[in-house]
Amino acid sequence: MALSRLGRAAGRLLRAGSGALGRRHAGGEAHIRPRYRQFPELTRAQVIRSELLSGFMWFWILWHFWHSSDMVLGHFPYPDSSAWTDEELGIPPDDAE
Repeated sequence: MALSRLGRAAGRLLRAGSGALGRRHAGGEAHIRPRYRQFPELTRAQVIRSELLSGFMWFWILWHFWHSSDMVLGHFPYPDSSAWTDEELGIPPDDAE
């Protein structure tokens, strides 16, 4: 059943030719009219949704960073750099020129 519908749709596309593939059949005008160098007008609902979504995103990031910071910082303690010798760091001895 679904295969036959897919075949009919493919047949219609092939019969229409390549010119019909680029056509857009949207009703009416554009939803948001483009304006030169001006921000689009957002509705109050869009602003509230974006604020809630970004607030939840930052809550998620900070919560997981606080409770499982090993995922970012690593599982092992940082080495004590004061215990390294000059040879390990690649620093030549003082008497070498």
